Amino acid sequence: MDAAAEIIRKMGPVDAVGISTRGQVDRSGVILFDNGPVTDYTGTPVRALLERALGVPVVVENDVNCAAWAEACLGAGQGCSDFLSVTYGTGVGGAIIQNGSLYHGANWSAGEFGAMQLFSQNAQGGGLCAAFYENLASAAALVHAAQGVYPELQDGRQVCEHMEDPALSPVIDQWVRNVSYGLSSLIHIFNPGLIVLGGGILQNDALFEKIDACTRTQLMPGFDCVRLVQARLGNRAGMTGAALLAQNLL
Repeated sequence: MDAAAEIIRKMGPVDAVGISTRGQVDRSGVILFDNGPVTDYTGTPVRALLERALGVPVVVENDVNCAAWAEACLGAGQGCSDFLSVTYGTGVGGAIIQNGSLYHGANWSAGEFGAMQLFSQNAQGGGLCAAFYENLASAAALVHAAQGVYPELQDGRQVCEHMEDPALSPVIDQWVRNVSYGLSSLIHIFNPGLIVLGGGILQNDALFEKIDACTRTQLMPGFDCVRLVQARLGNRAGMTGAALLAQNLL
């Protein structure tokens, strides 16, 4: 937090600060829970520390919520008051826009779509086993599975470059099905008109079209009005959303 405050000071005078961060964040700007690489981040009162250090109002929000808010105001969700945002990266992040606002839930932690449990084939051949959605459908899960065929593949972009490779096609098709299973569950629960799909790997048009087509095969009648669209703001979405939330403080 000291380092963050120093970076902001070097930017010059500011009227408000928006923070986009990993982890679950409560209404007071405290990190409710995070199991990531930052030691002892859970419980950190980010807003209080930075407001004391900088003397200006600060808003702190989960990074996927920030990205969804940016898409709502300036991107793929613009003009839509209700939609879901799902981001595929090292995990699977989610956010809910309801009545033109971020929906946070009872404990400020709504949108943990990556924690949905799906069933997958047991690797030891022992039938089905439960797995978190993000363990099956994240971009990291796709890369890991693809490395079983081509160990040299390091990221989603490299995997997408081999989409037409017959040896890799079954891996990609299974991942597409995994993504679609989770999306169809969300569609049946929320009945949204729009879902914005984010993450660098979803910017690949061919892969996105596979997911769109596969998801529609999973839907009950009456739910096919949903539109799946690619996020527009890329890696700047989180920063943009944080800035827009900070602007609201003024």
